[in-house]
Amino acid sequence: MKTAQTTISETLTQDLARRIISGDLPPGLSLPGENELALQYSVSRTSVRNALQVLAAKGLVSIQAKKRSTVNAREQWSFLDPDVLSWLAEGSLDQQLVEQLMVTRLIFEPNIAALAAVNATGHDLAALEDACKLMSQGQQQASRQLFEQGDMAFHLALLGASHNPFLHSLGSALSAAMALSFQQTLEEDIRLTKNAVEEHQQLLEAIRFKQVETARQRMRVILLNAAKKNHWQQQPEMFAHIL
Repeated sequence: MKTAQTTISETLTQDLARRIISGDLPPGLSLPGENELALQYSVSRTSVRNALQVLAAKGLVSIQAKKRSTVNAREQWSFLDPDVLSWLAEGSLDQQLVEQLMVTRLIFEPNIAALAAVNATGHDLAALEDACKLMSQGQQQASRQLFEQGDMAFHLALLGASHNPFLHSLGSALSAAMALSFQQTLEEDIRLTKNAVEEHQQLLEAIRFKQVETARQRMRVILLNAAKKNHWQQQPEMFAHIL
């Protein structure tokens, strides 16, 4: 059970994080001292200290002994931290960051699909089929929630089907990145996602028949088509260099 102090500390952490991510607290800014923050937020110094330590662990601030904490540049943020990705999802992302997110997915997911084509078991295929059905239901019922649930389930099942322990350990980070990506690239009208459902079904069939290279290319097509829906009339040049 969480204590009141933990709840206060988490609330302070989230508020400071959102202000940093939104630019309200810009890079290089020295934050107020512990006493000032405690007074400003009507919390204890212990809560302030805990909040700053969490933010430092996520790369948002730097803490130095006997000095005020400093807001870090975006390049220092822990972007695969689920909390950081969650805070990012609350606002609007600039196009460069969305592009970098898609680059990250293009590096990992086509190769994950290829591994799944090699290693998928009957249980894995059943999980992928269930996810496809959920996506299809979401599309037919115009339910964004169902579609996103199925989409996430598909990609997590794909990760499991790779049977790679290192990739599996990246699961929470990759799933958070995927969720943020879905938010940026999914159509407003879910009924228009029929092609996306069919693309996922084609990927499933490639995995079922252990067509490794086809699976890799199917996933690449899924990602590129998702990226082009809302963001790029032309494919960013850097995408051409990712195999």
